[in-house]
Amino acid sequence: MTTLVSDAPAGRHRPRGAGAGLAMAVLVGLAAGAATAIAQGALPAQVASLANSSGSWCLLAFLLALPAPTAGFGAMAGVASLACMLAGYVLTDVLRGYPSSTGLMVFWGAAALLAGPLLGLGAQWLRRRPGTRAALGISALCGVLIGEATYGVLVLSGSTEPACWWAQAVLGVLLLVAAAAWKLRGLGVIVQAVLFTAAVATVFPVLYMHDSVLMLLVP
Repeated sequence: MTTLVSDAPAGRHRPRGAGAGLAMAVLVGLAAGAATAIAQGALPAQVASLANSSGSWCLLAFLLALPAPTAGFGAMAGVASLACMLAGYVLTDVLRGYPSSTGLMVFWGAAALLAGPLLGLGAQWLRRRPGTRAALGISALCGVLIGEATYGVLVLSGSTEPACWWAQAVLGVLLLVAAAAWKLRGLGVIVQAVLFTAAVATVFPVLYMHDSVLMLLVP
């Protein structure tokens, strides 16, 4: 009987905490999307690329999913945050008289549905799961950061500030090192994280290039 009484509150508080995490993902996502729309025309040229970076949104989605108590809630937080960033961005631009293109909405809608769960699940695995799953978790984010930075340096250096992309690549490496020191245990797991990150970073520019063409083709 004592066990039943002591376990009941924990069972009740867990969904409530998860709901608060989802609400935070929604609110922060909307605010971040609105801030992105405004920042694109307000930031100096030296850092303007940050407002157009997929990595910025993915990093925020990852952080918002970190407190998730379960893998399911982590995935939902990833989807909710990216979807609300898109909604906040589009609504802010509409209110300012700048309607967003269909290509942009298709691109980020697909990112919310496909990348959102992976980022959210990765955050939850990094925080609460050992071994290979923790390595996979941090690799999803670091691979995106480094992969987009590679694309920026190789393809966009003529129209954007290369220093921003180099900084993003360094951030991806530093996050991987920090995760290795904080959560990853054993040389084998660290090697897995490095290899997984390299794989994502290699594939990302290819996928990003195809999606960028889609944004140009779809008005």
